[in-house]
Amino acid sequence: METGKAILGRRAVRDYEDKPVPEEIIQKILKAGAMAPSAMGVHPYRFIVITDKVKIKELSGKVKDKIGILGFGARLAERAKIMEDVIFYGAPLLILIVAEKSDWAPTDCALAAQNMMLQAYDLGLGSCFIGFATMIKDDKETLRSLGMKDSQQLYCPLIFGYPKKWPAPKSQEAIVQKRLG
Repeated sequence: METGKAILGRRAVRDYEDKPVPEEIIQKILKAGAMAPSAMGVHPYRFIVITDKVKIKELSGKVKDKIGILGFGARLAERAKIMEDVIFYGAPLLILIVAEKSDWAPTDCALAAQNMMLQAYDLGLGSCFIGFATMIKDDKETLRSLGMKDSQQLYCPLIFGYPKKWPAPKSQEAIVQKRLG
């Protein structure tokens, strides 16, 4: 696929078929993430792959609990009570991008996330960056159960799967704050 087509075509998908993502596709997504640039070529990111529906649902519940505790928006809190999985949307694949805490880790992990989402789109998968899921970043017990070290931080929670439907494209004009020259 052409890079421009992938950039313009990829959308955040929040409605997935109940169909597992094959291991060979997961490996291609992980390789794309591993090939992302990083500050000083350190590549600090590590990927935690979760395909177990029970574990994904459990993590969704922990994020919902945090939303309630923090009083995060009445509308979202209400949706969290009603919907089965308002956090991970029933996606069959959750990949958490983690790294040792550093000044550059958030940027490095975001670059890996973008590579992974573009690769997924090229392979016919939908994806979405789930920012709310970072609310569990201080839940050491949960993070340890996922294999994270205490010195690592959760930066990019990503979901992947086969979309029930692709969201319609949106027209977005480039925003230029100021152009010099």
